[in-house]
Parts: sequence; structure tokens; C-alpha cells
Amino acid sequence: MKKILFVLISVINITIYAQQNQTLYFMSVPQANITNPALYGPCKITISGLLVPVSGQIMPPLYINYNNNSFSYKQFIHHGTGIMSDSLIFDFPNLIDKMRKVGYLSFETQIPWLNASYIWRNWYFSFGVNERINTMISIPRDLVILGWEGNGKSLLGEKAFLSFLGANFNWYREYSIGAATSLNNKWTVGARAKLLFGKANLWFKNNQLTWNTNQDDYSYTFDANMEVHSSQPFFDITKFEYDDVNDSLMFEMDTILKPDDITFNQIKKQVIFNTKNKGLALDLGAKYIFNNKITLYASLLDFGFIRYKQNSDGLKAKGTFYFDGWDIQPYFQKDDSVIEAHADAFRDSVIKLFDPTLINKAYNYWLPSRLYLGGTYQLTEKYNVGALLRSEFYLKRVHAALTLSGNARFTKWLSTSVSYTIQNNSFTNVGLGFALKFGFYQWYMVSDNVSGFIWPQATRNINLRMGLNMIFGCKKKETSTMLNTNFIQ
Repeated sequence: MKKILFVLISVINITIYAQQNQTLYFMSVPQANITNPALYGPCKITISGLLVPVSGQIMPPLYINYNNNSFSYKQFIHHGTGIMSDSLIFDFPNLIDKMRKVGYLSFETQIPWLNASYIWRNWYFSFGVNERINTMISIPRDLVILGWEGNGKSLLGEKAFLSFLGANFNWYREYSIGAATSLNNKWTVGARAKLLFGKANLWFKNNQLTWNTNQDDYSYTFDANMEVHSSQPFFDITKFEYDDVNDSLMFEMDTILKPDDITFNQIKKQVIFNTKNKGLALDLGAKYIFNNKITLYASLLDFGFIRYKQNSDGLKAKGTFYFDGWDIQPYFQKDDSVIEAHADAFRDSVIKLFDPTLINKAYNYWLPSRLYLGGTYQLTEKYNVGALLRSEFYLKRVHAALTLSGNARFTKWLSTSVSYTIQNNSFTNVGLGFALKFGFYQWYMVSDNVSGFIWPQATRNINLRMGLNMIFGCKKKETSTMLNTNFIQ
């Protein structure tokens, strides 16, 4: 029992990032296959996506996900007290108190263009085309402290931790082919291979920054070790270097898509159907029926990378800068050119000190991989309960979440899931999902935190997935110990 409690407490205290599909994992919809390629239902054919005529436009598929591991809106922006009670204030002291050492804000969306599956004998085959966009911003707590109180209070004599400051952005399209099969009455395994085409990317590969203020003479010491990469279809940086002869920074850029004369054909060629940045990824999944009550699951998703070649520009800088004061004598001059020259010389000397180096070569961007481990316990033929642990690997850290769920298939046309998730240092995430069948259509909606839509000002997580499936040839399996092998019929 002590070991179990230790594991749970460890999970709770791990920082969380993006990608939420916990409630979906045990739902009775074809989209459960997204979370584990070994999961599939009895329907011989399923079709969904924005490109599906009629159904794709009447109720277009949607997936959005927002995460914040530190604070909610109302903890930072709220009505003041006293004479400020009728005005909104920015509560920086409370923000600093709520923030972790590194705060993460992330946003993810997915556009399912087309997804289809087909069952042939003992095999389940799937195909998908999806647009995916992931954004993450990381803000060190010490940076907020510096912005609010300066460097002469709590950070005086201390080394301000500014590492991991940055932003990552990745927009790509994936074409996937998957297969799953039952090896015997115990094991079901599945795999999905994905061909990726990157559209745009920003990657802070390395960002180690510190700022120390000496408590005796208030001198500054900056240490930096940075490496940033980017790839996009709009411009290409051809020169970024320090000219020792002229003692100045040289910067040159080629504009590929000019805002004034962009045409749809250019956008179609350079962005929509851009295939210059290729990548590969793999999803693996397994289901093991332990007995007639307990079923175990495991899946590894998005294990792969994209090779960004188009306008792949990078910048590397490393150095230490010591600052013990500013010569203000030139600023008493009436000649503005002297003042500007002095400021430019100071700026250039700082840049030269960190030795910025332009990197014009392709780079590999690894996707944040996810690992799911879970299990269900069958209470009755229609009801089960489940537990799911998700770990995501990002910025050399493990980000995790724990979900407990109850799942029910009340009738042939209605199934529901209710979940409780601990994530983002938050303990109020109650999820809800349902699937409703009418004819050969199945409408589903699922969220890992429904309270985020009721009280958005108090939430750190907002998550929603919904859409319309076309399902044909649904036959009930003879034996089953989990709800998502019995999709609604």
C-alpha cells in the first residue's frame, strides 16, 4: 500500500504538458484507436473527417487542447480591493506564488481531414490524413520575478534561473496506415506507421540562461548557452555574423513569399502541399486480457521525427557577459550621433561576446512521444472502471497524468464515460464523454475537463474532441471484456 501511495504522489508532483486523450482511451468510439492502435470495434467500415461529404461539413470534427501548469486566469487577473474593487488588476505577487520553477503554456489542435477503417477476417486496417499543430511556451519563474520586483530584492546575490525560456511550434501533416490483430484469446496488438510532412517549425533546442547580481557592488553576470532552429516557407536567413573589420553585426535575408504579392498558387505550393520536410513516426499498442474481469493496455505514440530542410535556419550563441556600470559621460553631449554611436558600440560588443553563429543546415525535430499504461475492471456486462497513467517526454523531462474513469454502454445507441484526472498540479479535472448512434451515424463528444468550459477563469486545462462517424456492418462480438471492443451498434 505504501508503494502505491508513493507512486501516486510521484505522479501528482510531475509537471504536465499538452496532449490529453485520457477519457477517450476507454470510450466506445473508433477514435479510441488514436490512443492505442490495438483498440478497435466490431464495425466493418468506419469513415470520418472534414472531407467526408455532408457529415464532414454538417458536424465538422474538432480537437482543441489548452494546458497551463502554473496558474489560472483569475489567479493573475481579477478585481482588486478597496478603491480598486471595481477594476481589474494584474496580481503579480500571486502569479509568482502560484508559478512553478518553469511555467508551461501549451496549445494543440488537430484537423482530421479523412480517417477510415476496415475489418477483414481477423485484421483491422486503418488509414488517416490529419493536420496537427502544437505550440508550447515556457517561462521561468525567476523571469517574472525580475520583471515585477527587479534584481535588487529576492534575487540579489542569487543566480536567477532563466533556462528553458522559449517557445516551440510544430505544424505538420501526417498520413497514417495502421493494422491490428488478435494473436489469441489473450493478446491483441497493433501498430501504425506515419509519413509526416512538416510545414513550419520553431525549436529552442537548448536554452541555458542565468543572471547573477552581486550583492556588494550590484554588478551583473550573464551566462548564456543557446541554440534555436526554425523552418518555414516565407523567408531564409542567409547571413548573421559579426564583422570584425567594420565592428558591426551583419544580417541578410531572402524573402520568398512577399505579403504584397502572395497568390493562392504560391500558398498551395509552398505551404499546403509542401513536401520538403519529411519525417516518420510509429505508434505501437497492445491489449492483454488477464481474466474475464481485468484487461490491461499499453501504447507508445508519436515515436519519430521530422527532417526540416526548407529554409532551415539556426542560431547558436554561448558566452559570459560581465557588466559593472555604464559610462554616462557621452549622454551629456548635445550631439545625438555621439550618443547613438556609444549605444551601438555597446550593443555590438555584447553581441560579439556571445559569438552568434548562423546554422544553415537541415535538422531533426523529434516529436514529443507519449506512453500510456492502463487497465479496466469489468463490473457488469455494461459497466467497467478504468485507470490510466500517461507519460510524455519533452524538454528532457517526463510529464505525467493519472486518470480514473467509469464507462458504461447503456443501450445499443448510447455509451458514456466519466473521468477524474490529476494533472497540471490541478485536482479538479472532471471529464465527460458520450457517443450517440442514429442510423449509420455516430456522434461523439469528449472532454478531460468539462469544468473548464463552465468556469474558464478558474481552469488550467481546456480540452474538447468531437465529431461524426459513419459506421457500417457493426456486429456484436461473442466475447469481450472491455467497452471499446463493443462500439455502439
